[in-house]
Amino acid sequence: MSRPDLKILVTDDGQSVDTTKLARRRIEIGGEPPDNDFMDQRIRKLEEFAEEAKKTLVRIETKLESTVTKADLTDAINAQIKWMVGTAAVLGAAAITIMTFVLNNATPKAPTVQPAAVAPAAPPIIINVPPAQQTPAPAPPRKP
Repeated sequence: MSRPDLKILVTDDGQSVDTTKLARRRIEIGGEPPDNDFMDQRIRKLEEFAEEAKKTLVRIETKLESTVTKADLTDAINAQIKWMVGTAAVLGAAAITIMTFVLNNATPKAPTVQPAAVAPAAPPIIINVPPAQQTPAPAPPRKP
């Protein structure tokens, strides 16, 4: 038969202990429940685990400080794109300038004729043509 009020605690070294007997013994001695003989061991283990977790957390934080984040990558890519677009624009403008200069200066230009010294303009010559003489109109034909 099993007793529902019987609770067994297994320690780390494999020993089983009846917790109801320990609680009665503590109450008789004046201890406060639920404190038992194994509480100090559990607290020590938890403190050791907390110290190890703290050391691990410090190592992780140290690695994270030197790790590149997504925002850092985005900033670097955007800066690189800006430089590439700017460089392409400057090179394009330089190429157009050089081509314009070369094409304007590559072919010899036709010599420009300087007009000779112009004498002062003489007054215009006006020619008047006399009107033509009027010829008489022909006679009408005769009637038979």
